[in-house]
Amino acid sequence: MDDNAVRPKSLKFKEPVIDVAFSPTSDLVASSLITGHIFIHQYSLSGNTRQHRLKPHRKSCRSLCFSGDGHSLYTASKDKSWQSLDIATGAELTRVEEAHDKAINIVKYVNEQIIATGDESGGVKLWDIRQNRPAFTFKEHVDYISDMVFNTEKRHLLATSGDGCLSVYDVRKSKPFHVSENQDDELLSVAIMRGGKKVVVGETDGVLGIFTYGQFDDVTDRFPGHPQSIDSICKLTEDMCVTGSSDGLLRIVQLFPHKLVGIAGDHKSLPVEKVVLSYDQQWLASCSHDHTVHFWDIGYIFNDGASDEDEDEDANGDIQLDAQAMAIQISKGIADDDPEIDIDGLSDGSELRVRGDPDDDVGSSDESDEVDVVDSDSDSGESDGPDSDDRQTTIQPAKPLALATEDAKGNSTNANEDAGDSDGWGSWGDSDDEAGKDKRRKPKPTKAERQKAKRAALAELVNPDKKKRASGASRWNVMALRDSVAIVGQESILSNYNIGENIAYGKTGAAQLKVEEDADIYNIAT
Repeated sequence: MDDNAVRPKSLKFKEPVIDVAFSPTSDLVASSLITGHIFIHQYSLSGNTRQHRLKPHRKSCRSLCFSGDGHSLYTASKDKSWQSLDIATGAELTRVEEAHDKAINIVKYVNEQIIATGDESGGVKLWDIRQNRPAFTFKEHVDYISDMVFNTEKRHLLATSGDGCLSVYDVRKSKPFHVSENQDDELLSVAIMRGGKKVVVGETDGVLGIFTYGQFDDVTDRFPGHPQSIDSICKLTEDMCVTGSSDGLLRIVQLFPHKLVGIAGDHKSLPVEKVVLSYDQQWLASCSHDHTVHFWDIGYIFNDGASDEDEDEDANGDIQLDAQAMAIQISKGIADDDPEIDIDGLSDGSELRVRGDPDDDVGSSDESDEVDVVDSDSDSGESDGPDSDDRQTTIQPAKPLALATEDAKGNSTNANEDAGDSDGWGSWGDSDDEAGKDKRRKPKPTKAERQKAKRAALAELVNPDKKKRASGASRWNVMALRDSVAIVGQESILSNYNIGENIAYGKTGAAQLKVEEDADIYNIAT
């Protein structure tokens, strides 16, 4: 595989992307645009191929989702209609006009007989797709429906609303199962975690509210830490999810215990509209206001599992250090841009050139799709046409850090240059002694030695021009400790307190030894 092809190319469109969805059975991704267009692509590391370009709606297509077997695509629009499309042919299967009194915000596949829709006035409808008519209609909210999730085991549909309430519906009954108390903040996203025991909602103030399933009156736990609203939640495992926030970052969040593990992607301060996981758990796809669908590698979360408890702990430590490295590269602006971006989803050689030669031609190919600009039908008013200023670049995952080692004579060598580099942090294989001497294998490092070397490499990344501090230098620095808490844990809200106060107030539940180790990495010598 090409070293540069670490993930599928980003899909670049001429108009804003509102929603994105992966097929549950194949390498297909669907994107909906503010103009009412729908694109379906087959994605791969070798290049993306457009399967369909359709315009089923007069106004913006606000939501889409695949059926459980992946054969159909359901779409909902501001024009109050929803429809289903055949994936193989792109033909329209079903269309329901004037499905709601107000514009439809979201459509959710429930099962082979039912889909759910929610509108901008708080209405929720369950549709019998065999007869194309509503089976049940609910009006429990007074503001827009923002997100939905279906609990297959209990056959419950959960919906969040801008009025600050969570509603639960049994899809077999005509009355709601439960409606929560008002949470004094808009609820924007929802996911079911912990094997169905917890429900997590994203709020506009950056807090994750956690309900215990069956106790829907009020949240039983809250996890602050996001600086802005949490617009999308994508479940990874029963204890881990990815959040898309208005600050443009995709954060990997662990629950029970709660902590921010790292950063999965970055939309460069533009709000994240949606983040979804592929059927093979290898990729995340996200869309923002940059007219682009980005792909992010998330497979290491699922593939790095170890066979015993010690290896699990070692893998978790490696993941956190890798995530820190990526966060630092993002903050310093030294992460690589995506080498190739598909314009309008095409893989025809008309990729956008970024940071290239000033003499390179920039622009879309003659074969690019022309997406009509919709005037009064757009959600955001006037829509800008294709322009070079709308070009965005993406950030690659953090490059492996090169570990510096010393041979018997004290000569510094780069471990990444050795053969057998399998984990990206350097090789621990054979080293050649002087001519005439036997080759001797270095002992395999322990987990503690391995992670110590990674921390040393992180420190070098943070301060590449700084030499190791003299032993007499002050060990701690308040600014460094604050930076450590901000990167490793939640966003820092600290002032120039002393060390004890920083440890106490910076990262909830942090052990002092752990905080001190992290601070030592980022410390700036005084």
